Amino acid sequence: MPARFAHSVVTAPLVFGIYPGGAAGTVGPSGPRVADNFRAELNALQQLRVPGRPFVLHLYASYTGPGSLSAEAQAGGLIAAYTAAGFQTELVLAYRPTDRNPSVDAPGFVSFVRAAVATLGSNPDFLSVQVTNEANVAGAPNAADGYYPGVIDALIDGVVAAKAAAEELGFGQITVGFNWAYAGDQSELSFWRRLGSAGPRFRRALDWVGLDVYPGTWGPSASGRDLAAAAAKTTIDALSALRGYLRRAGISDDVALHIAENGYPTGPGRTTKMQQAVMRAAVDAVNSRRIVDNVTDYRWFDLRDANSASASFEDHYGLMNDAYTPKPAFDTYRGLVATLGT
Repeated sequence: MPARFAHSVVTAPLVFGIYPGGAAGTVGPSGPRVADNFRAELNALQQLRVPGRPFVLHLYASYTGPGSLSAEAQAGGLIAAYTAAGFQTELVLAYRPTDRNPSVDAPGFVSFVRAAVATLGSNPDFLSVQVTNEANVAGAPNAADGYYPGVIDALIDGVVAAKAAAEELGFGQITVGFNWAYAGDQSELSFWRRLGSAGPRFRRALDWVGLDVYPGTWGPSASGRDLAAAAAKTTIDALSALRGYLRRAGISDDVALHIAENGYPTGPGRTTKMQQAVMRAAVDAVNSRRIVDNVTDYRWFDLRDANSASASFEDHYGLMNDAYTPKPAFDTYRGLVATLGT
């Protein structure tokens, strides 16, 4: 770890946040999503944050090809409402072209990215854009952009375009990154080789890289007699793997790591106590590694269930059920934010 940033990381608390919706990209079947109650949602979010400290809401917009709705049309109203209520926001710009033609859609995505920065960046509480979502995961079209041809070109060119647009327009608060989902295998070396060959403009444009890690749910197993210990190990292994891949791609340790998505659903065979145990273990593991791995931010996925009556665990990621009644992990997260975010 280069000493030039170690001291600043020591003194800075983690910046916490959450995905405030209920919808989740699913690999398996899921039920219909219960409608939002925005007043109940805002009340819950106000309870989670620490007054006077940033609490960042992690939002999503998707490029679906020529004729796609703009990011402003998809998320601008929510961003305005959340920031008016005193929250900060960040936006994932997913790459999901319906015609799957990379020769057409990667350039279209770049225009989508530039327009997102231009139309949303004047809001001082719009802090960040994540370019593509889980581009290293190829087999989950409803959850990860790696399924779509041209995604690595979209990631590289989109990162460069986002940073250039922010600088040209004077939106100095906007940081730019991409994310990576922890799978625990060696099948994606070609992904990192491509990023390693992207050139200096790409590396200079990167402010952070996000980690998506779901101990006991996706990736290496975190089950067994001691779920908490296994979840902590998975989280630490994921951080170490990501930092190693970044070095392989020539990306400096000065580029911060964010926990972009971390969660554990309840549901069939998954108790609320298990959700609490994974949360505590994962957050503590992140905090223990934030100096050595330069971790600055943490986001839980997510606030409330998509459908608490569903038989699929993929509808049960929330800290609350779909009627906005808290599960035990809601208070657990509030306590972690209060302790580690100040």
